[in-house]
Amino acid sequence: MHGYLRGPERDHDSKTQITKTGIIIKNRVETGRRPSLPLLLCAAAALLCLGCSRKEARSEIDWETTPVQSVRGMQAQEYQKADLTMEMRTRAMDTYRFEKDSAQITKEVYSEGFEVYVYNEDGLLESQLIAEGAEHTFVDRKEEWLAFGNVNILNHIKGERIITDTVWWDKYTEQIYTDCYVVMTSPKGKLQGYGMRSNQRANQSTILRPFDSFGRVVSDSTNFYIDTVNFVGPLPRIK
Repeated sequence: MHGYLRGPERDHDSKTQITKTGIIIKNRVETGRRPSLPLLLCAAAALLCLGCSRKEARSEIDWETTPVQSVRGMQAQEYQKADLTMEMRTRAMDTYRFEKDSAQITKEVYSEGFEVYVYNEDGLLESQLIAEGAEHTFVDRKEEWLAFGNVNILNHIKGERIITDTVWWDKYTEQIYTDCYVVMTSPKGKLQGYGMRSNQRANQSTILRPFDSFGRVVSDSTNFYIDTVNFVGPLPRIK
């Protein structure tokens, strides 16, 4: 004759429990018995080892080569009151934060092109910097900008161009400088040499060690430079 289980039944000899679904659960620890002191010490040691292993895993990350932030298609603008004074564009920026020689370093790397536009007080595009890449570095509280790779600095108002490999920009002195080979061209001629100093608008530039340069003297009054970037209409007829 078959019967039905009306509740949990215990077999005190085998230390098992039969549930309503027929599942057998073995009781390995008697009720009311406390864990021994050696068992607690072993558990604490296991947790301590686990915490140490996780800490070691975190310390294996090389933050000097692992970015903490990545931005694609970035554009930034700087204003003085309501006037646009500077604009920066890049296709990719990666930010790194790490410690080196007891100094906290933050480095922004622009690896897929870098362009800077500087506007004058009248709102005209005065100068433009184009490079293959750039780096913006903070060492503690010191800031440094570096542009590299086929650097072209153009002054559209004067028609001047500076070509070099690497330039630095000092934000506090508002100076652009390099010790690399430099070529400067303008409607007045060509200069080349090593080392260059300029203001950030690139309208007052000097080559430190020039060589094989030449000037161009134009006596024809009809030959003059036209700023095609800021040109908005025909020039008035000269009477």
